[in-house]
Amino acid sequence: MQKFELLLAFRYLRSQRGERFASLIGWSSAVGMAMGVMTLIVVMSVMNGVATEIRDKILGFSSHVEIQGPGDTFAEWREWLSTVKKLEHVKQALPYISTQTLANHNHQSTGAILKGIDIEHDTTIVNFISKGRALKSPTNNKHLFEAVIGKDLAHKLSVSVGDQVRLLSPSSGISPIGASPRMRAFKIVGIFDSGFYEYDVGLILTSMQAVQRLSRLGDEATGIELHLDDRDDAANVAQNVRAALPTSAWVTDWQHRHQSFFQALKMERTAMSIILFLIVLVAIFNMISSLVMVVMEKRKEIAILKTIGASHHSIIRIFLLMGMILSSLGTLSGVLAGVVLSLNLEAIVAWIEKVSHTTFLSGDVYYIDHVPAIMDISFVIMVASTSLLMGIFATLYPAWRAAKVPPAEALRYE
Repeated sequence: MQKFELLLAFRYLRSQRGERFASLIGWSSAVGMAMGVMTLIVVMSVMNGVATEIRDKILGFSSHVEIQGPGDTFAEWREWLSTVKKLEHVKQALPYISTQTLANHNHQSTGAILKGIDIEHDTTIVNFISKGRALKSPTNNKHLFEAVIGKDLAHKLSVSVGDQVRLLSPSSGISPIGASPRMRAFKIVGIFDSGFYEYDVGLILTSMQAVQRLSRLGDEATGIELHLDDRDDAANVAQNVRAALPTSAWVTDWQHRHQSFFQALKMERTAMSIILFLIVLVAIFNMISSLVMVVMEKRKEIAILKTIGASHHSIIRIFLLMGMILSSLGTLSGVLAGVVLSLNLEAIVAWIEKVSHTTFLSGDVYYIDHVPAIMDISFVIMVASTSLLMGIFATLYPAWRAAKVPPAEALRYE
């Protein structure tokens, strides 16, 4: 590459009298590449952030591997618990009881899931308490009928810390008037905020002993929850659990439980990346057309260059440099704008919501109530590299056309 080739490439990109239209198309293609790359990075960062945020919120209150018996409850849970605790990668194994209930406070009633947990060993809920305190282990019926509920459920029932909520069990008991549902008043000692609307609006946590007493289950449990040191290894651990427990055990991991949901997110990310990459492709075609127009307008100059000794390869390099300059400026500008916007997107969206008094994501409609953005550096590098390569390949045809201009034919009438 020689110095005059670079100087001519920059000169041909500058608009001159009578040539401004071709120059405008060339620079607009660079702007289009920048917009496409920026949009692709920002949208993919948001979708990656949404998937990660939802996964973290789901697993914040959910186990990595779940074990259930052949029925709604089973009595062998202590033996199964001691077996799975010895397995590799199992960080914590906890029994639980889960049942549906009808919560009532004053004139407000709503359905919810009543979950009894092993308070002595389950310390997860402590990290999510926003008001009041966490549950305490019941001793001598003290702290037995206490519960914590989600913030949205508390708002729905108009409940605050210290209030009594009546919980109705679907299992019936015998009374003087016949079979009737069991009911018990629970004291609300805390309100949790998991950040996941489905949990905050429909989950009530209490001790296992309280649910066993309410539903007359004796010493039975619904299942066992396993928390692992690496949640991505849940499928392998679930396979080991199936081999260690009887065939009547029903074992599922979090990837299998939410397979359809995360598969839909993955498919949506792929579809969006393809659609948004079409913006870059349109800009590439604009670049090709602009360079072809430059070649047509510069036929006389190209012929003069060949006449004074410019080689075939020099002409090709001049127009390759033009395409590389346009694609490099467009790609680098798009990457820079996309990275800056992705890193500050949550603050920008919050400011727009505050100024416009609107809410982009509502927690009762979507799984999250804000716009997270997690940027993947490898994806940014891939987008930048692909955009640059496409820009370079787009200049091959115009450069070849320029090199094929016959000097005698171009200067015949000059």
